[in-house]
Amino acid sequence: MLGKQIASPIVSARDNARIKGEWGSYETDDEGNESSDLLLIENGILKNYLVDELGSRRMNMKPTGCCRRQDYSYNPTSRMSNTYICAGESTRDEIIANTEYGLYCTQMGGGSVDTSTGDFNFAANEAYMIRNGKIAEPVRGATLIGKGQEILKNIDMVGNDLELSAGMCGSVSGNVPVTVGQPTIRVSSILVGGRDAE
Repeated sequence: MLGKQIASPIVSARDNARIKGEWGSYETDDEGNESSDLLLIENGILKNYLVDELGSRRMNMKPTGCCRRQDYSYNPTSRMSNTYICAGESTRDEIIANTEYGLYCTQMGGGSVDTSTGDFNFAANEAYMIRNGKIAEPVRGATLIGKGQEILKNIDMVGNDLELSAGMCGSVSGNVPVTVGQPTIRVSSILVGGRDAE
């Protein structure tokens, strides 16, 4: 997969454990390797994986300093740190003005991802309709549904307003602090589920 187009050419993404002061930052991973600023996707091309010591032997690749765990009662494994889609060139206002009909999500809620298939669903806790390039009425109960690998290819505008947010990531190696982020992005096509208004 390395070197293959997996996203729109306007999408780049990083996992940077070395950002000073961010929740997911660290200097040395739980295998003793120095953390890194890793370019994952560049202009839609997959450039790197998160690789721990075991993965490095299996894949004949250098470890990337991403092996983490909650505490010593867990076995360490490759984990994200500060992971984000890089800022693009469009302003938020340009993205909205260039959208004839869409859903503008300002706050996402809980959801799930099937890592074996890429299928996901996430609740939109705060969302508004976009009509004729303007934000219109609020929407309640919307859920975004899709496959990660398809959505990455459907991104057709990327904002210059990158924002990061702290959180926790749970996995087989426990819960670890992370930061996630993205600018405003426009996805040309996505399935939106919902419920009838009460």
